[in-house]
Amino acid sequence: MRLAVISDIHVLGPSEHERDREVLAALGAHRGWARRTWRHVLHRIRRRFWNWHPELRRACFLKALEEMHAYHPDWVVANGDYGGDAVGVGLSDEATYESAAGVITLIREVFPDRCHFIFGDHDIGKYSTGMRQGGIRLASLDRGEQQLGIRSFWHEQVDGVDLIGINSSLLTLDHFLPEALVEEIPEWHQRRAAHEAQLTATFGELAPDARVILFCHDPSALSLLIGNPAISERRAQIELTVLGHLHEPRLLQLAQRLPRLPDWRPKYPVARILAETIRSAKTWSLFNPIVCPSPFGTGHHLSGGLLYIEQDADGRVIARRHRVRL
Repeated sequence: MRLAVISDIHVLGPSEHERDREVLAALGAHRGWARRTWRHVLHRIRRRFWNWHPELRRACFLKALEEMHAYHPDWVVANGDYGGDAVGVGLSDEATYESAAGVITLIREVFPDRCHFIFGDHDIGKYSTGMRQGGIRLASLDRGEQQLGIRSFWHEQVDGVDLIGINSSLLTLDHFLPEALVEEIPEWHQRRAAHEAQLTATFGELAPDARVILFCHDPSALSLLIGNPAISERRAQIELTVLGHLHEPRLLQLAQRLPRLPDWRPKYPVARILAETIRSAKTWSLFNPIVCPSPFGTGHHLSGGLLYIEQDADGRVIARRHRVRL
């Protein structure tokens, strides 16, 4: 078994790239000097420490594809977040959809019939700090499933190992509902219930000696899984949980230490979601987590990469990170 995992690609297609330029121009056009300066500072911080550079992101993605192809994996798993999602409504935005569709199409062309895809939080929608708008949208979930073939749940057996992919945003739905459209909330609850039923049935039917690799974009979902009896009873059979979302593996260790800090309950959407994530971190270690880095990393001083998973001669699952260097 040889698996290659890529996560948090965040490539900006032509329309998102152009919109990024327009947003930057709009920041400079604001009349208020203090607000204009503050927004410019935030924009520069984002570009510096979160690598908001379209050309670099695309170059890292193409280099990552090249290196995955040379690895000759049996399966490729893309662990979520394909476009930029600058307006915060996920794939329901035409520009974000264009970006994600380009990424997913290219992965399928390079690895036909041997790739799986996971929903990331930015694919479904997440409040945008830059645009001061957005939130989770049903249209984004439907578009991802129906037009891009991203499944909220999938189960594949490879060389005696059960690979299971889940939709972390459905499990952590309560984090995102304050920014959801009011009329969509009942349907969101139904989608979450259906997803949880799938997970319960699948884990309940696993053989006693089954070995599981779980693919989950947002680690916050793990604290919800532990409350499911069917999953909790099989937790020892989960040999590895592959996470995305954090971009940089060291942030996993940092997040697991932060719950020791005083309780923090902010009201601003992004800060609220971050605080809820931190509070759940103490349970993550129960699932043997490992972070797949973003191909472009988190900043100019950090290299991005991929995650390779394989079995050794004794059948043990071995995971190793592979740096992507331009």
